[in-house]
Amino acid sequence: MSDPAPTSGEALTPSAAPETTRGQWWAGLGLLLLATLLFRLPPLLNARGVHSDAAIVGLQARHMLQGEWSWYLWGAGYQGSLDALLLALAFKAAGATALVLMLVPLAGHVLVELLTFDILRRRLGPWLGLLATLPVVFTPQAISGVALYAPRQWCITLIFLGLWLLDGASQSRRPLPRYAAGAFMGPLAIYLDLYGLQLMPGFGAFALACCVDGWPGLSRGWRRLASSAAGGALGWAGLQWLRHHSGATASTASLSLEPMARNWNLLWEACLPWVLGYGVYVPGPNLYPDRWAPALPFALVQKLGAALLVLGIVVGGVSLFLWRLPWRVRRLGGLGAMVSAAALGGFLVSPMPADMWSARYLAPIVWFAPFALAPAALLLRARRFSLALAPYLLSAAVGGWMSYGFYVRGPLPRLDPRGVAREEMEVARVLRERGVTAAAAQYWLSYRLTFLFEENPVVIPLTPGDDRYPPYRVAFDQAPRVALIFHPSEPRAQPAPYEAMLRQQGARYERLEVAGFTVLLLTR
Repeated sequence: MSDPAPTSGEALTPSAAPETTRGQWWAGLGLLLLATLLFRLPPLLNARGVHSDAAIVGLQARHMLQGEWSWYLWGAGYQGSLDALLLALAFKAAGATALVLMLVPLAGHVLVELLTFDILRRRLGPWLGLLATLPVVFTPQAISGVALYAPRQWCITLIFLGLWLLDGASQSRRPLPRYAAGAFMGPLAIYLDLYGLQLMPGFGAFALACCVDGWPGLSRGWRRLASSAAGGALGWAGLQWLRHHSGATASTASLSLEPMARNWNLLWEACLPWVLGYGVYVPGPNLYPDRWAPALPFALVQKLGAALLVLGIVVGGVSLFLWRLPWRVRRLGGLGAMVSAAALGGFLVSPMPADMWSARYLAPIVWFAPFALAPAALLLRARRFSLALAPYLLSAAVGGWMSYGFYVRGPLPRLDPRGVAREEMEVARVLRERGVTAAAAQYWLSYRLTFLFEENPVVIPLTPGDDRYPPYRVAFDQAPRVALIFHPSEPRAQPAPYEAMLRQQGARYERLEVAGFTVLLLTR
């Protein structure tokens, strides 16, 4: 399908889009990088506030440097170990610190921004492309949480790399290898995280759309399609071989209409508002964050921004039938709209959504918003498009900033005791002085403390079913002196029931209060 001949007053065609100079390209990249780092400065300053899901990737990376290899993340047969491998390389170069643990996924997010900008500037020009990229710079928590904490970001990055390869394949000197490499990224992303499965319908449709891009003849079109199919098939075959020979047990979740009523309420009342910027949850001392109640004027800005974003995504889907727009812009709009529809549909029929944190399943709406908005950007041009996008960007930036919780005070970042881990390191000092080499804590404390303590001592989950690395439990079971660690931030695991159990067993233990933590020292 080729673009129709331009008519009077027609929007920009690909050939008429403003050429991007090298200076404009670097300027756009510099602005994106600066805005990305400034917006994420609070968690970067508090990098030692790492949670256990990210810490386990850092621990595996440390073990990789000692020659211990696994194709999958510890305790997660549905997530590949590329994140740990990249972290191991970064640890080797810059040290195995919490800041490096955060910078590696952030580098993957910056690459997503760069790839998005490069795709859009080819279709829209440099400055309009830069504007359309901003929704993945100023983001809600569902995106920022992935960009700053392993292990999901590189799955998303590989998908965007595949889109970038496919989008520019027809204009490259060697298109067929590029079609194959782009399609190969889809299965590779699924290997990194089954989360990528919900993006595959849009990814596959976009690959097909790129194969028919400017179809000059049947033979060349079929060669493009064959190259893409070969790349995708090779990746899929490799994925199946790896799952079969690595002994991994992939997690699966069935889709059903049964949870639709419950999920609809969760979607409408909590998750969708958070993703679209008109509902903000602020972490605090409680287990679940509280929803912020803004003043009426800003609440109206939030609702307006969300409505305009949704309208832009709808225009992206409808643009497939707006023949006066260039095909290469229309296919981007269709991609963004299709991914958004798949995310919403998958959320409604999945058994996984449970609370407001399930907004992460709707994150593809924001990741692909720049593509969905491309047709609207081309129709409105820079001034009107920037005005239309401003309310959402403002509400997303304010909401994303407030979702950093204790890491911010108003418009400024701040150092939080948990973020710099002073109290945790005091606990480590006391345990080491008492000769404790292994301890146990609630899951969200356990691997976080193990990483911060540099495995001296190791801290396992209190519940064996939460184990991610069995050798840690072996070390705990064999240690002559262990500790049970509790903190008020984890109300589901408090010391009273464990003390009662120890007294009932006649165990010898000592209770300590250390920097806000309760520690039960147990001698066997």
